[in-house]
Amino acid sequence: MVELQIFIPEKYQYMPSKKIFLARAGVIYSKAIDDEKLLEIANKIYLKGLEVAKPFVYWDVFKKDQIPETAIPGKFKQYDTFLVFISTLGNTLDEEIENLSQTSTLEAMLLDAWGSEAIEKLNDTFEQIFKSRNNCELTMRFSPGYGDLHITVNKTYVELLGVTDKITVLDTGLMIPRKTTTCIAGIVK
Repeated sequence: MVELQIFIPEKYQYMPSKKIFLARAGVIYSKAIDDEKLLEIANKIYLKGLEVAKPFVYWDVFKKDQIPETAIPGKFKQYDTFLVFISTLGNTLDEEIENLSQTSTLEAMLLDAWGSEAIEKLNDTFEQIFKSRNNCELTMRFSPGYGDLHITVNKTYVELLGVTDKITVLDTGLMIPRKTTTCIAGIVK
C-alpha cells in the first residue's frame, strides 16, 4: 500500500496568466482590454475561480516494476523511477461551472477555461517544487490520452495512488472532478 503524498498549493501557485486564460476562452487579450464589460466579467470569473477551486496534488514515486508496462509511455522505457501525480481543482469548481451554465454561458465558459489553465499552472508549479526538493530533473510529463498512453490509464494511476475515493474514473477514462489530470514523468538523477 502506497503512503499517499499530498501537496496543497497556495493560490499564487495555480493562478493562471490572465492573458493565457482569456486565450483559452478564445478571447484576444488586446481586444478584451478595450471592452470594459468583457474585462469586468473576466475579472469577476478569475476571482470566482480562485474562490471556488479546492486544489490538491496526490503523488508518489514508483519504481518501474511497480507500474504496469501499459502505464509507462514508450519513450520513458529507459527510466527506472517515476513520479506519478494527480492534480485536481476539486468538485466545487465543477459545481460552479454547472451553476453558471444555468444563467450565463459566457461566464460558465470563462470559468471552464480558467480551470483548464489553472490545472496546467498547478502541474508546472508542482513539478518545479518536486525537482527543487528532491534535487533531480524530470522528463517532460505525460498524461493518458496522448501519445501511446491510452486515456483509460487514468484509472491505473488513480488506483496506484489509492485515491479511488477522491477521483472517479469513468469507463471512458474521463475523470470527475473534470478539472483533474494524471501525469507521469521519469526521474532523472
